[in-house]
Amino acid sequence: MNENKNVVSMRRIKGLGETDLAIGANIRRLRRQSDLTLKSLAHALGISSQQLQKYEVGTSRVSGGMLVQLAKALNVNLMSLFPSEPSDSQQMINAASTREDLIKGLAAAIRDLDANKLQALLALAKTLAK
Repeated sequence: MNENKNVVSMRRIKGLGETDLAIGANIRRLRRQSDLTLKSLAHALGISSQQLQKYEVGTSRVSGGMLVQLAKALNVNLMSLFPSEPSDSQQMINAASTREDLIKGLAAAIRDLDANKLQALLALAKTLAK
């Protein structure tokens, strides 16, 4: 097993950089937020689950055409697959891996809001839910 880890490290050093790793992490995060399995997303893309996993963990570089297909399959803007310099709140969202984590994070973030801001947030949530 250690041999496989060394191979992965060598691949990262030889060709794939931080951007590739960030794109892979974004693919995984968006797939999970969409409640899709590796298998179901891979099937929608016409690739194997193993290939999708290689994209997600950063051992294979994602082509431009595949990025477009991924954005369509995940129903997201293409730019959301690329890394950015996230704000503190965006880092919190990126770190959350499940819906429950997102709900807990939202509850923590709004805990100290005054009544007017809470009413505005509730109205926004109702609008988004439509």
